[in-house]
Parts: sequence; C-alpha cells; structure tokens
Amino acid sequence: MTSDSIIIAITGGIGSGKSAVTKLFESWGASIVDADLLAREVVIPGSEGLERVSAAFSNNLILADGTLNRPMLASMIFSDPSKKQLLESILHPLIQQRWLTKLNELKSAGAQIIVYVIPLLFESHRPMPELQKIVLVSAPVETRIKRIMARDGLSREMAELRISAQLPDVHKFEQSDFIIVNDGSLEELTTKAQEVFEAITSRRPPQS
Repeated sequence: MTSDSIIIAITGGIGSGKSAVTKLFESWGASIVDADLLAREVVIPGSEGLERVSAAFSNNLILADGTLNRPMLASMIFSDPSKKQLLESILHPLIQQRWLTKLNELKSAGAQIIVYVIPLLFESHRPMPELQKIVLVSAPVETRIKRIMARDGLSREMAELRISAQLPDVHKFEQSDFIIVNDGSLEELTTKAQEVFEAITSRRPPQS
C-alpha cells in the first residue's frame, strides 16, 4: 500500500442509506469491498462456512441446488438473539479473513482509497486496526422503517424487528469519525457525503 492510501469503513443500521453513500464514494474514485457480498461468498455451495452453518442450525438450510436457504435462516436468527450470535460467531471470522485478502489485493493494485462497507462493524466487536476512518450513515428510525418496508416488501413488524436486532445509532456516534445524517433528499445526501469525502481524502470529487 502506498503511503497516501486511505482505508475507510462505511457503516450504519439497516435502511440508513449506506448503499447510496457507497455509490457516491465509488463514483468519486474509491474502491469498494462490501461485507454483505463477502458474507454470501463464505457460504457458497461446498464452502466451509456453509458446512458449519448447516451443522450448527439444520441440514434443511441447504436447498436441493446446494445453496443456503436464506429466508429460513433469517426467520430463525431474527426471532432468537442467541441463534443470531451463534451465526455471527461462525461467519464473522470467515468474512474478516476474506476482507483482509481483498484488502491486500487492492493494496497490491495500488488503490488509493479503499472503502469497506460493513453494516455490523460495531456489533461484531472485532478489532480492525487497518481501518483509518469510520463513516456512520444515520437516519431517523421511522424513516428507516419506511425504507425497509418499501425496499424489501416487509411488514412494519418485520422491519422493526430487523432494526431492533442492531445496535441503536446512539451507541455508535462516539466511535465514528464522521456522521452523515440521511434524512432528506438525494441532493442533500450528496452534499453531506461530498463534505465527508473531501475531509477524509483532501480530494474534491469530480463534477458529473
């Protein structure tokens, strides 16, 4: 990694708008690694992760095509905090390993700005000294509920359940270097994200 390389975490609760901020950072030249995509990679058919999840929960979680039955797993963990913790204890170390591998690949390729999108950064309680700046994307709970319901087609009850499964933003504020409150229009979000991007990188985003 070159001396001017910057490693940034973008985090925030479900429905906060992490994806929108990530797309903006990417359009301004950042290389993106998404923890949610890594979480899918570690449970592909035949993987160690899938075998461990199946052994810990149920063989019924593996579908006929060898893939993970995600809806069934989601219903299990969101209704039982202990099962959610068990799943995270299995997957988080595997995801961490894959992230570090991809990080090294990006370093070798000379990436100057590397963004790790990690929704459960604070919930995982795992030390990540490689992260230089943490950007928290926050939004009012009611706004997040409406976004989740519209995006995922969930009931209000299920949206609230997913939010309650994560740490409240108030517990994340002090541990974050920058906070982007996403409670307005896309134009307003773009302005806020641009200010943070410039503050971290000292680089003005290219104008579209």
